[in-house]
Amino acid sequence: MKQTQFVKSNSVSWDEFEALCEKNSAESLPVNFPNLYRKVCNDLAIAQSRQYSPVLIEQINRLVQLGQKRLYLSRSNQFSEIWHVARTAFPRALYENRLMLGINLLAFWGLALIAFIWVTIDPDAAYTFLGQGTVLNIEQMYNPSGSVQSAERGASQDLMMFGVYIYNNIGIAFQMFAGGVLFCVGAAFFLLFNSFYFGAVAAHIVNVGFEGPFFSFVITHGSFELTAIIIASAAGCQIGYGLLNPGQYTRAHAMKQAAQKALPLIVGAFLMLVIAAFIEAFWSPRDIANEVKYLVGSGCWAYVIFRLYRGMRYGA
Repeated sequence: MKQTQFVKSNSVSWDEFEALCEKNSAESLPVNFPNLYRKVCNDLAIAQSRQYSPVLIEQINRLVQLGQKRLYLSRSNQFSEIWHVARTAFPRALYENRLMLGINLLAFWGLALIAFIWVTIDPDAAYTFLGQGTVLNIEQMYNPSGSVQSAERGASQDLMMFGVYIYNNIGIAFQMFAGGVLFCVGAAFFLLFNSFYFGAVAAHIVNVGFEGPFFSFVITHGSFELTAIIIASAAGCQIGYGLLNPGQYTRAHAMKQAAQKALPLIVGAFLMLVIAAFIEAFWSPRDIANEVKYLVGSGCWAYVIFRLYRGMRYGA
């Protein structure tokens, strides 16, 4: 191929690529930008192998350098993009999915309250919900004079538990999300299980008189953790509902639309779970007066509820 033909067949794509490279760094690049970058690199290799004019080779080489710079700049801005999602896209998604989110909130806390009252009135019902082994483990964990409460944790253990908590939290959230995708049925099951589990554990701990260690431990990180799990469930249910009721679209198209609508919820829930794991690892087990933990925990709950209300009410 002659140089003139090579330039003619690629000049439009080069102009478009250069325009993308010169976009404001705050603007997101299209998803196919890496492919465009690889094509320009390939064009440079072709021009060099065919020994086209040095001016043309220099022109394409400049595009490669611009693309490389833009790619690295995009990677450095990933944290700012996550922050943008947390501050803007996540609240907007709370508003757009407010009906499904409201249903999940009512279902979780309603069922948890039922389990709490049930086990409070009938203590033996705890064994129906939790099983004898689970009940014994919970009692050992929150017994004020037990080995778990009296043991001291070092910094390395805190760091290890941070990873464990992230793994567990994200596992539960993924169950809720994936369960919702299965026509909402799976999410209903996991929501039922987790809400009854939480309500039954809380009531049993109160019944045996270990409420101090338990509530002082869970109150702070629970605000982010429990709310994030419910949000993940709502995101899954939104997609599952799209499959159940696609309307005028095909199920595949309806699912794609619902997924786009729910994606910021997943990102927001993930960030909340990371915060919850950090608090649970480095703050919740600290030997601090319960009154201080209740005060800090109440502040966290007030903040989470306020942001949730602002998002569902105003999308902000």
